[in-house]
Order: sequence, then structure tokens, then C-alpha cells
Amino acid sequence: MTIYKGSRYEYSTIDFVTNTVGGDANPIVYYQITKLPKLTYVEHKYTQGERLDQLAYTYYKNPEYWWIIPEFNPEIEDFTNIPTGTIIKIPNV
Repeated sequence: MTIYKGSRYEYSTIDFVTNTVGGDANPIVYYQITKLPKLTYVEHKYTQGERLDQLAYTYYKNPEYWWIIPEFNPEIEDFTNIPTGTIIKIPNV
């Protein structure tokens, strides 16, 4: 992998890993993020019949952002069977 001068990866830390013995190594870029804004969230009380795409549309105006919600709620193991009344954190992104 060649990193060119002026590339957004120019000052990044790069490592190469593989998932199999003797397999091709894939580059992994480690970003150095220095100025992250504070991530905030709202709490949503789940009601029967809601879906993640509906929540994403409600909060983000885009149902394709549904995947953000499970990423921010790792304690919920099964997003296809959320108990009514569960508090879901919806991050402000």
C-alpha cells in the first residue's frame, strides 16, 4: 500500500493484518482523532411494534441510518425482539 504525500492518510499509523494463516494482509488505518465533540443522546422509550428504521427516520430523517442505534446500545442483544418499555439511547449525530 502506497501512501502519497498530501493524502489524508499521510500521518496515520498503518498496520497490516490477515484473518487466516498465510492469507493476504489487509491494511488497517489507525486514525488519530484529537478534537472529538461530546456525543450526546436522547432517551427513547420503546413501544410495541416500533422498528429501527422508523426510529432512524423520526430522529435522523433517514431510515437508512438505523444501524447507528444498535451501535450505541450494545446492551440490547436482540433488536428484533425489544421488550416494550426498554429505554433506547438515540445519539445526536
